[in-house]
Amino acid sequence: MSKRSSLGRGLDALLARPASDAHDDGPRTVKVDKLLRSSYQPRQHFEPTALAELAQSIRDKGVLQPLLVRPRGESFEIVAGERRWRAAQLAGLTEVPVVVRDLADREALEIAIIENLQREDLGPLEEARAYQALLDQGLSQEEVAQAVGKGRSTVTNALRLLALPTGVLTALEAGQITAGHARAILAQPDSDRAWALEQIRTRDLTVREAEALRRAAAPMIEPKASTTRPWRQLELDLSRRVGTRVKISGADKGKVELSYGSQEELDRILALLGHELE
Repeated sequence: MSKRSSLGRGLDALLARPASDAHDDGPRTVKVDKLLRSSYQPRQHFEPTALAELAQSIRDKGVLQPLLVRPRGESFEIVAGERRWRAAQLAGLTEVPVVVRDLADREALEIAIIENLQREDLGPLEEARAYQALLDQGLSQEEVAQAVGKGRSTVTNALRLLALPTGVLTALEAGQITAGHARAILAQPDSDRAWALEQIRTRDLTVREAEALRRAAAPMIEPKASTTRPWRQLELDLSRRVGTRVKISGADKGKVELSYGSQEELDRILALLGHELE
């Protein structure tokens, strides 16, 4: 198979390509219990409401596009069309139309990714793991980008998400944060990523606010004095809360200082204090 494979012509072209072996004999019907879910399916979550809507459409009009499958003994492995297969079962169908192709593992994986990307069905982590699976098949990042019709930077940025801590990955997969939030967390030092996730979730930060997050620097070692500063722990607590350095001076009277390094960070601090920006 060439680097770009047959996917440059699209999935429809692949389904319609001329027969080249004993299995490529045009559409046929197959019992739904003879079909197997592919281990190369990149999509792990099938939204129940959308699946129910597709099932109703299938009840009304049938399965309009055949599933693409490859032979597996007496059964067939689904390469493209698992969502239609699931919906057909919900609709009560016992058979579905399929096109059988003899496909290598790498080509089957590419097709499964392409079908989902064309429908915008993959979540950010599903997409990243799909690209990683192609890398595991021996492709370079450039070849992955060519195979799926994406820019190399898109593939590279997606793969970077896999380096995030487990807690961040779990939050992203659950929809508690977006891919933009995840990339903002990725820009943080390793030691601050769990803290950044907590800030984003507890303060309901936008992506822009998450990108501006900076953890307060560790306190500088101060010269020994005859008395200790009474507000040190409060300073640290406030610094973690507002995401910037806080200094308190004075006893009965004094001042509270909040440091900022940019207009954007000042705007964020003012918003936390309840100041409405015009």
